[in-house]
Amino acid sequence: MMRRLVPLAAVMLALAACSSAGSDGRKAGSDGELACSLVRRLPDPMPDQPAGGSSDHSWDVAVGRLNTAAELARVAALEDEKYQPLADTLATARQTFSTTFDLHRAEPGIKQARTHC
Repeated sequence: MMRRLVPLAAVMLALAACSSAGSDGRKAGSDGELACSLVRRLPDPMPDQPAGGSSDHSWDVAVGRLNTAAELARVAALEDEKYQPLADTLATARQTFSTTFDLHRAEPGIKQARTHC
């Protein structure tokens, strides 16, 4: 599990570094737009967790995108309340995954998040 968290942390730091400084609407829009971009890139249906030793990284990529989209939406909502529904929906989807480790159970929340984008 730890080896999966390190790339996720790196992605989140890279995205944060790419965001402009300040708390104007443009930054919130950028964070919200990035979150929506990641939501649109999530596969439908979500991939199954691969067997050990598999070279298929689609599950890890989907987990990283879900977690990063949720965090970007949370930050965007802090600066612009119009992103709050997206942030809430992605937080629920992320929590569902975090408690079940089953991306398929997060799919209803992801589908709903797509409607907010």
